[in-house]
Amino acid sequence: MAITEDYDDLFDKIRGNLGEHFSNYMFIVMDDDGDLFYDYSNFRVGRMLVRETHDDMEGKTDAIDILWDAEVEDNEEPDEF
Repeated sequence: MAITEDYDDLFDKIRGNLGEHFSNYMFIVMDDDGDLFYDYSNFRVGRMLVRETHDDMEGKTDAIDILWDAEVEDNEEPDEF
């Protein structure tokens, strides 16, 4: 099964749905034979989203900032451990 123009209507619907909600998007599909199809709102966005996704999957992202020290309000005393 190859990804052919038979899927154009489906891909147009996907583009339309994503475009309604997001100005920057990318989607990737792979058929059972491993053939890829991808599309994006523009080249720079597509390239950036692939790079960011790769970094995230490899654990190379700093998207989560964890603050381990809780701030103490003026009327509270700090917890003793």
